[in-house]
Amino acid sequence: MFLSKLVLNSRNRQARRDLASPYELHRTVWSAFPDTEPGRIIFRVDADRTSAHPVVLVQSDLRPQWGRVKQGGSDYFVAPPEPPKEFELPFTRGQRLRFRLRANPTKKVGSLSKVDRLAGAQARDGHTKNGRRVALLREEEQVAWLLHKGEEGGFRIPGEWMTGRDGRKMPNFRVVLVPEGWVQCGKEGHTDGRFFAVRFEGILEVTDPAQLQKTVADGIGPAKGFGFGLLSLARAEG
Repeated sequence: MFLSKLVLNSRNRQARRDLASPYELHRTVWSAFPDTEPGRIIFRVDADRTSAHPVVLVQSDLRPQWGRVKQGGSDYFVAPPEPPKEFELPFTRGQRLRFRLRANPTKKVGSLSKVDRLAGAQARDGHTKNGRRVALLREEEQVAWLLHKGEEGGFRIPGEWMTGRDGRKMPNFRVVLVPEGWVQCGKEGHTDGRFFAVRFEGILEVTDPAQLQKTVADGIGPAKGFGFGLLSLARAEG
């Protein structure tokens, strides 16, 4: 896999348009890859604390050619992108890593079993489709979603559920949640074109190295084509 770091010029009109619309940014990023069989591509917009210009991290199966990006003219990037870094994932069981993930936590409602769908049964909304996705807006739901993704994806988040004075289960895990609110992706047919963004940062522990490798390669959660799902990992110090 390859990882690219792009610093966009916030004074460039096209760059501002892309940053305001994940769908447009998706199109720009994909223009750096072959028109046929571009492979898996996921990206995330990060704020660079040392610069006024936003950073776009792009993870891809194929080596991108950023010179192919013609949108916005020669000053679309603050500087020509550095060559993408090819990387491998030599995880070990029990290893602890720092992580960052911008995700779209959701759940399906109105889902039917496969048997019912084949029999033509209808969901509560009167359709035979397999439910619809709704955003998880409460912190405890978002944490539970991440824990479930970890169980499937080869990692766990250290911590435990605590019981509050009112009897509610409260999350106490090595993770910080930063709700970013609703994002308009600019494409119809996806929850009215909107996604709810949550940034997760914290510590994870590797439980299945091979599965975690696949999770990093595939990304986590829905809406990966619109700036969600890229799992960044680094060594945990101390």
